Amino acid sequence: MSAASRALPPKLGKYEVRREVGRGGMGIVYEGFDPLINRRVALKTFISEFFDGTQSDNLLTRLRREAQAAGRLSHPNIIAVYDYGEEIVKDAEGVETSTAFIAMEFVEGRSLESYCDANERFPMREIERIMSELLDALEYSHSHGVVHRDIKPANVILLADGTVKVADFGVARIESSTLTQVGTVLGSPSYMSPEQFMGQIVDGRSDLYSAGVVLYRLLTAEVPFTGGFTSVMHRVLNDTPPPPSVLNVQVPKGFDAVLRRAMAKRPDDRFQSAGEFKQALLAAKAEAPGDDAPLPGATEDMTVRRPKSAPAAGQKRALPPRIVVASLGVLIAAGAAAYFLWGSRSGSPPPAQLPGAGAAVPPSPPNGDYVLVSAIGVANPADPAYARDNGAAERVLWLDARRQLIAKAAALYVEPSSLNANYGIVRAKLLQRSDDFIVGAVQQQLPQMTTDGRMLGMIRASVNVRDVQKSLNQISRDERIEFIRNNGNPRISVGIRADAQRSAAAENLLNERIRSFGFVVVDDAAAKPPADFHVDGEVRFKHLSARLPASGLTIEKVVLTSWTVKAVDAKTGEEIYHNTAIPQKQSWATEELALQDVGRLIGDEFTKSFFLQYFDFKPKKARLRISGLPPNIAGAVLAAVDASLVVLNASAAPQDRGDIVIDTELSGAGDSASNLVEQAILAPLNRKIGATCFTLADADASEFHILFDGACKSAATLDRLESAPAEALTGAPTSASVRDPAVPGELIT
Repeated sequence: MSAASRALPPKLGKYEVRREVGRGGMGIVYEGFDPLINRRVALKTFISEFFDGTQSDNLLTRLRREAQAAGRLSHPNIIAVYDYGEEIVKDAEGVETSTAFIAMEFVEGRSLESYCDANERFPMREIERIMSELLDALEYSHSHGVVHRDIKPANVILLADGTVKVADFGVARIESSTLTQVGTVLGSPSYMSPEQFMGQIVDGRSDLYSAGVVLYRLLTAEVPFTGGFTSVMHRVLNDTPPPPSVLNVQVPKGFDAVLRRAMAKRPDDRFQSAGEFKQALLAAKAEAPGDDAPLPGATEDMTVRRPKSAPAAGQKRALPPRIVVASLGVLIAAGAAAYFLWGSRSGSPPPAQLPGAGAAVPPSPPNGDYVLVSAIGVANPADPAYARDNGAAERVLWLDARRQLIAKAAALYVEPSSLNANYGIVRAKLLQRSDDFIVGAVQQQLPQMTTDGRMLGMIRASVNVRDVQKSLNQISRDERIEFIRNNGNPRISVGIRADAQRSAAAENLLNERIRSFGFVVVDDAAAKPPADFHVDGEVRFKHLSARLPASGLTIEKVVLTSWTVKAVDAKTGEEIYHNTAIPQKQSWATEELALQDVGRLIGDEFTKSFFLQYFDFKPKKARLRISGLPPNIAGAVLAAVDASLVVLNASAAPQDRGDIVIDTELSGAGDSASNLVEQAILAPLNRKIGATCFTLADADASEFHILFDGACKSAATLDRLESAPAEALTGAPTSASVRDPAVPGELIT
């Protein structure tokens, strides 16, 4: 008899069985009733006949251990276990089956996993409370010698009044996949600690690692590592996840340190108790937004839970009802007053300042691997291809926006003209994989309609730009494309040893080669800031001599017997070049000549482009102060600025003495910020209008004063500024604007 066909038993032990409430990895869970004390209970069962002999014994032992472990615990945040029993149950046909069961506290609520799966987010105050109660439960259980070993959102229950209940104490770390005959595999690799993966004996610090993963998911809506079991295991043991403030830049920085310690690879490096974890969490919470702020990163289509004020003593705490947020503050910061971005200029009076001004839009995270990028997607809802699918235009809009994000990230490393010249390959090999590089969205605006019928939407997201850089390098190798790299100023240290001794002669020639690229050569020991790359060479020579019989002269030659050249990215420690192939047919009359040629030969192995393809480019900050611009057209200017390929991120700042202020972060490391502002921002704006309306008046450090010509304030001129399309690949070849065959109706720009 299978679990699916099992009839409802009338009783288990002294407990009346009322109904089936669910099925798990070991058996069936029933609602039961204890008639002696008039109490409703949950009956968790294990049916031995459903499993092989050895497996049955192991699972039965585990159920007993769960009863023994949880039965020792009595805590308001732990589901109580009342009783354990084994029963021979007869079905309607008189067939007997052996059934073991646990009688436990019956709770009505939802698992934390169900909230996460439904994309329902919690404000910071609720996250603090949920984690505090979870850690209280773990502190209590650990003090009583019980390690849960399977802390994850599915085992954290929220009751109707908001109370946290931890379930399934004593469940094994992970089950054999054969258990799927009855239910799902117990345990989740995404929440397992390194020592669990390695099969080591675990203590309470393993639970704290898992609790850290739960906190990470609450803050970012993501687990640190995803994939199959083997992939997750490798990453848990070897990789460091992005800090939560990178995935969601509004998470207070203090949480980065809390999670870095909670999820440390070595148990000794973690919090040593749940109480210590809780205190660190409360300290980090002091940096969090106000209690009524929606969860950072929430968007218009997310459901957000908001806490009510703390209940009075003895009063039940009620979780607030779910509400769909119609206007989140975090989105208003991006320009929720979309009327001023793309709507008509007639009717309402002009705004006092740019949409979103005064709301802090965070700059790019300090971690060089991640950069905050904003982009505007465009779609044409009137395209006949969308006639039968009302949502198609919006899907194309956001697909376009995500591709624009990655195009901008690519422009951090490669000149836009080079991207445009190779657009077909860049689109196929890079832009169509946009989701591989987007770490998490920070802001996403509801789509808006322009006056000429186009649909536009803004997204701001954290992008793993180093992965974009690596992909560009791979494309260059695979497709044999020599991208024109943005010019940078890497600092390079060199060291060449011949027969274990450093050679100044060889190093000087290598230094000259590097300086010819316009780069700086530094002393590795004394350089401040340190070198970006280390180039090391090690050679060994052999002296040969031969006597010429005719003349009696002895000829001596120096030949190479060993050759190793490598380059290391100092930031990551990655060896980006390694060569041990000895140059052919090389011999010298003296070792001095040999050393000089060694320096030249090593230098010949490197090009300017080689270093630039690995250089860690940083965005340049530029504040644009625009005088004379009508306030009611300021939003259109912000959208046009954000559409530039070299503008990684653009956001409105408060007006200053009547001037419109836009904060930007620019790519193009080799160019001065003034050149970038003039060539990549003002020139496209003037081309859009068809007149030289924007001019750079003066610049001071990273602030640029721009004048808008009063003669350009005619309605026809301003209409052109509003109506021209926003395209990130400004200057892309005409052939790039073609319909994507994979997405009907989509115009690729």
